[in-house]
Order: sequence, then structure tokens, then C-alpha cells
Amino acid sequence: MHALLAYIALHPVGALLAVFLVAFMESIVLVGTLVPAGVTMFAAGALIGAGALDMWTTLGIAALGAIGGDGLSYEAGRRWNAQIRAWKPLARRAALIERGEQFVRDHGGKSILFARFIAPVRAIVPFLAGTACMPRLRFYAVNIGSALVWSPTHILPGVLFGASLQVARAVSGRIAALLLLTVALAWFVAWLARLAARGGAPVLRGWRDALLRWASRSPAPYGRLRRYVRAVIDPSRPDSRTLLFWILVLGGGSLMFLLTARGAVTAHWFTGIDMSVLNRLQALRTWPADQAMVAITEMGGVRMRVLVVAAMTLWLWVRGCRRTMRYWLALALATEATIRALGLLIDRPAPLGLPAGLAHVSFPSGHATSSIILYGFLAYLLGRNAKPYVRATLAACATAAIVLIGVSRLYLGAYWLSDVVAGWSIGLVWLALAIILYTRRQVHEFIHPRALAATLAVVCAAGISWVFSTRSTADLALYTPPLRVQAISLHQWTDSEWDKLPAYRLELRAHRDERFLLQWADSAPEIERALQAGGWLAAPAWSVRSALTWLLPSSDVRELPVLPRYDQGSNAAMTYLRPSRDGHGRIVLRLWRSNYVLETPQRLREIPVWYGAFYDERFAKPAHLFLLGITHGVMAPEAFLPLLPPGLRTLRRPDDASAQSQAPRQAAATAPGPAMQRRAKPPAAASRGRSVEPAQRGTTILVMPQEAQQGVH
Repeated sequence: MHALLAYIALHPVGALLAVFLVAFMESIVLVGTLVPAGVTMFAAGALIGAGALDMWTTLGIAALGAIGGDGLSYEAGRRWNAQIRAWKPLARRAALIERGEQFVRDHGGKSILFARFIAPVRAIVPFLAGTACMPRLRFYAVNIGSALVWSPTHILPGVLFGASLQVARAVSGRIAALLLLTVALAWFVAWLARLAARGGAPVLRGWRDALLRWASRSPAPYGRLRRYVRAVIDPSRPDSRTLLFWILVLGGGSLMFLLTARGAVTAHWFTGIDMSVLNRLQALRTWPADQAMVAITEMGGVRMRVLVVAAMTLWLWVRGCRRTMRYWLALALATEATIRALGLLIDRPAPLGLPAGLAHVSFPSGHATSSIILYGFLAYLLGRNAKPYVRATLAACATAAIVLIGVSRLYLGAYWLSDVVAGWSIGLVWLALAIILYTRRQVHEFIHPRALAATLAVVCAAGISWVFSTRSTADLALYTPPLRVQAISLHQWTDSEWDKLPAYRLELRAHRDERFLLQWADSAPEIERALQAGGWLAAPAWSVRSALTWLLPSSDVRELPVLPRYDQGSNAAMTYLRPSRDGHGRIVLRLWRSNYVLETPQRLREIPVWYGAFYDERFAKPAHLFLLGITHGVMAPEAFLPLLPPGLRTLRRPDDASAQSQAPRQAAATAPGPAMQRRAKPPAAASRGRSVEPAQRGTTILVMPQEAQQGVH
């Protein structure tokens, strides 16, 4: 995508010509239905949002193409009406054309306006307007007006998408990939549910009829079983389809649990799948996603389970629904008992990435088991007597919550995939048993579903907010692998260990255009003091107010918060900026904390080692509607060195006697010049952001700590 944007930025005329031709051809009779104009206009909008095309020029070109295409179809229908009607594809549909002409005569200009936004008739209605001899003045007035509305309607969503692509690429590919996986999983679950709803009903009826034929035969043998089958799935009973469905779920859940338990304990290939899923999800971890997943995982935690069970029990007791309350409490107790019993029976170690000290039962997943039982039974109670669309909405919400809770446990490394699948399986078994018994016992207590749903929504929102506000810090620390600090001496760092720090920013892959040229050993206050002395400003903190400044094209670059960037899932620990002289850009310095610290001779303290890079950030204003930041890494050492504050002692690695500075360097804090905008070609190979050979890695600037500059070492 980046290479495509660069190419189109160099050849905008070709892209605009393609936009014109597609908009023009889309309105040509018999041809327009084959032209993917919607996709092309959306792509053009994405190019605008990415800064490759100008918005107003593209909107105007698209509108001109649409006007010209409709005009050509109109004039063809007006002038060559008889000849075109004689064509075989249209001659066979004479009655359809007559109805179309009558529609144009009845609705006039509105038919042109509406047809512009309806793909199947967009290419035929202007032609019919010509055959119906609509006055030219009326046609062209509506044609021009509708094209001016059609163009931004199809292009502006692409502009937002293109801008979001740039933001996603700048911030974190891991977050974008995680969102994509979540959307794909939600789509797959919805598609599976829709497929089951459409194709499952005939299958269920066929199975029911077959069972009824078997049960209607002579009662011996299996007389009692035959009578029970007739009593359960008799079509005259209002709940027969519900009972049959949940009986099948009971059988399927039991089989799935047995297969999962056997595979998790004895099958090596199942263990390989567990490890593969764990490793891939751990590779997508970032700090914002960690916070979101911790909030989601609390929905299935013990605190939320107790809160939901207590709130539901209190509601049922106040409303006098004692039978339902007993079923609810029995189901909650059975859930906890099953989790504990299976955890003791199958003593399975937790994933390797789980922090020590987190006490839980590994197999099955307690969060997955309890969420599918409690939230599933709640959805059943709320939608039992509701309309079909209400039941579908409740089922979708419950399924989304259950799946997200399970995914959050996998993402945080708390369970294996087989643990979560086993939890869902045993949860389905208990849920099916509860619904079968509840339905068979004919419990028809009115639980006031609307008021209950609103109450539970408020309780869950308040509970999640309370749990997350009180436990988020502890939980994030619990699920975050500790930083393994390695103490080294100053000479070890400058001689060899510097080459073991990350060389490129690493997300889903190593970003070759973002090489870490800088390593700085000093405390955070000393680095901040040096940068402020060199004219650098601390980046504004993110807030609602500061985020809105991105929507104002006239915002000062010093007031704009800096978009976060992640290296191996961690955001930069320190971010500073310095505006350029022209006011249309700024230089951004990002520093990450490494796992190295320098030991002082007296061992009074340890000096952390940071690594990072400078970024040249320029701003575009698409249509003067909002700001779009376009960032490039500063790759050339000649442009890199003048950005450092004065008075620092620096070393070049690999050694370069002509460039190495043994005395404090008095660099002027100059504003970025044209040389900063030139980016050196990145090395041809990198080892996933880790150390590479010095000849491949290129020059790295090491900044000595303040104590070393004063000669203490």
C-alpha cells in the first residue's frame, strides 16, 4: 500500500483519468452494470485520505465523468431510440422498457436522482429518460445536481478509510491486525449462525419427523424411551422445537468436551495447536489492546460473576419468581462446582507466558464456562417470549460477550485454546440441561424482561467500571511479562552490547524505514533536561480536547498530540517534539526503554539505556477539512546529528575515527533543513528488529551518560 501511494503521488494524472473513465462508463447503457464504480470511487477516496490525491480535484473529475456518462446515455436514447430498441438484448424486454419509460414520465427528475444511487438501474434510467423525451433542461439540471451529490457520497467514506489506514500504519500494525481478526471472527460467528438458522430448521424438522416415526411404532422394545421421545418432540407441543434443539446442543457439547479433553491430555498435535495460537496472539500484544482485553476479561471474572448472580437473584426474589430463582442459583452453583472438580481431576499446567502467582484452574477455562452458562441462560430468559428479532439480538449480544471473553483469556496468555474450547463445551452442556429442565417443567413466571434487561445492563456497566478502575493497574501488571533487566558496564555497552539492542521498529514485521539510530544512556530527568536545553518540547498529553485539535486545519503543530508508535507492543516511554521553521512540520523524538542498565563504579545507582529515532512529520490538509500527518524516519546520520542537544558526548558505532567525538560535542540545535527530508536507503536485511551485523546495521549514535561526560568513569 505504501509503494502504491508513492507511485500514485508521482503520477496523479493517471489516477484522475481512471476516476473519470470509471464514473463515465458506469452511466453508459448496457455497459455501466459491469463497471465497479463504487469500489473505484472508494479507492480514490482512500488515496485522498492517504495524501496521494487532491480532494476537490478528484470530486470534480468524478462528477464530470458521471455527468458526461448520463448525458451520453440520454442523448443516445433520445436520438437513436428505434435503432437501440431493435437490438436483440432490448427487443426481448420491450414490456420492461415500456414500464421504465412510464416510471420516468410519472416521476420526472426524481427518477434520475434516485437512479444515480441504485447500481442496477443507474445505467438504464438516463437512456429511458431520452426515449421518453424528457425535456433537456430538466434532465441536465437533475443530472448535474445528482452528480454533485453522488461524487462526495461515494468518495468521502474512502477518504476516512484512507486517513485511518495512515493512522493505523503510523500507530500500530498489531492493533490493526487484532481489530481485523476480531471483525473476521465476529463475521464468521454471524455467518455460521445465519447458516444454521437457514439450513438448520429443515434439518431439525427432518430429524424430528424421523424420530416421531420411530417412536410411533410398536412400543416394545424401548417402550419408555419411545414414550419419552413422543412427549418431548411432539409437534403439537409449543416447545417441541426448542427442546429438540437443546437436546442436540447437549449431545454436541458433550462430544466436543470429550474430544477436547482427550486431545488436550494425550494428543501432541493438539498441544501444537495450543502453542501456535498462544504464540501468535502474544505477538499481537500492545498496551492499548492489553487494557481493552483486561476490561473484557473482567466480564467473566469471579467479581462480575458474583455481582451478576446476586443482582439476578435479588430481582427474581423481589418479583416473586421463586422457581426461576432456584433454577438460577442451582445453575450458578453447578457452574462453580464443575470448574473446581474438573480442575482437580485434570491437573494441567498453565501457559508458559502466564505470570507466576496467578492462581486459577487451567482446564477448563472458568471464564469461558461461566460466561456461556450465565450469559446464555440470561439471554434465554429475556428472549423466551419475545419476538424473533429480539431473540436474535439477545443471542448475538450474548455470543459476542462469550466469544470476546474467551479470546481475551487467550490473548492475555491465561489459558490454552483447548482450555477455552473445553470451557465452552462443558458450559453448553450445563446450559442445555438447564433450559431443557426449565422448559419441561413448564415454568412460566413473568420476569419483566425489559426492566430486567435495563437493570442488568446498568449493573454490568457499573460493575465493569468499578472492577476495572480498582483492579486495572494490578491486572495489567499481572498479565504483563516482567522486564528482564541486564546490568552491564559502560565499556561493555560501547564495545559490544549496543549491537544487541533493537535495530528497527518491530510490529508485525521489522519497519525498514524506521531504523533506531540513537541509543542514550541516562536517567529520564537528565534526558529531559538536556532536550529542553536544546529547544525540545514535551509532547502534549492525549485528551479529548487535544485530540480535537487534529480536526482543526489551523492548529499549531506544538499543540497537536503525537500519535503513539509501538515497538514490540510497547509505546515510546518518552516523546519530544520541535517545530520546524516553516511551521508546517515538526521533528519528533521517540525513546523506548531497553532491558539494559549501566552500573556505576560505586554501584550507587543504575543508569537505564534508551533507544529510539527521530521522525520528520509533515502535515497535509485534505480539502482544508482536517490535518493529516505524514511521517518519515530520519535515516541519514548527517541529518540526525544536528538534532541532538548541544554539550553531549557521542560515539559512533561502528567505529569511525574521523567521525567519533571524544570531547563534548557542541552541536547547534538547528531547525531541520532540506537534508532532513532525504531518507537513506534502509539496509537490505534485518533480523526482526534485533541485532544485525555492523556492516548491515549502519551507523548508530551512542550518547554517553552525564556522569561519563563529567569524567567520573
